[in-house]
Amino acid sequence: MSDDGRIEGVPEHVGRLAAAGIRTVGDVLARAEAIRDLPDRSNHRLRLAGHDYHVKREKRRRVSREAAGIVVAGRAGVPVATLAFHGWDRRFGALAGTVDLAPARPLDDVLREGLPRPRVEAALRSLARATAALHHARLHHHDLYLNHVFLDPSDPEARVTLIDLERLTSHHGILGATVVKDLAAIEASMPEGLLTCRERARFLSVYLADRRFPVRTLLGPLLRRVVRKAERIRAHVPRTPV
Repeated sequence: MSDDGRIEGVPEHVGRLAAAGIRTVGDVLARAEAIRDLPDRSNHRLRLAGHDYHVKREKRRRVSREAAGIVVAGRAGVPVATLAFHGWDRRFGALAGTVDLAPARPLDDVLREGLPRPRVEAALRSLARATAALHHARLHHHDLYLNHVFLDPSDPEARVTLIDLERLTSHHGILGATVVKDLAAIEASMPEGLLTCRERARFLSVYLADRRFPVRTLLGPLLRRVVRKAERIRAHVPRTPV
């Protein structure tokens, strides 16, 4: 990684930014619109002619955990946003820029607004498979709530994208507590009344089958563990965590 604040990444995107006079972390932050600013991190939107980027800044780090998480998860076959550029500056910290996902939006919002039932089922299958790919690679998201899952409502295949990978870590349990926590976060952030018990079981059946686990043997015990953990999560955090 460059130590002079210069951004690096996909040549197509880095070249596009350079053509607009954006070559450093400071240039990105000067041109981007701040969306959220917290003591340790901030989020920004960078708009260029016909191209938008979402920028995540980690103020106290030399390496963007978001960028690292996207690379690791992407290599494991997890559907993630396209990492366009990244960089570090001693004054501003580390940042990662991803290609904006619009018209995709958070899955919990899309589900509340209403989708045809076949599209809901397709989205859940896509999410189950994305989560299975994540866990099969022994990766733990930590914040796998539905506002960190994006879906384009017009996509006939209802393909999902997982975002906010800055807390991605490895796990060692096949179906241990970390796996259950990710699955329970999905359940806890699901719009109330959306899924029947049978649909919950179908979601986990797809997940288990994709991980090549015996569905009949493990489905019941796993479903009970996920539901119990989701109840505890709901008792401590908002339904749609920020």
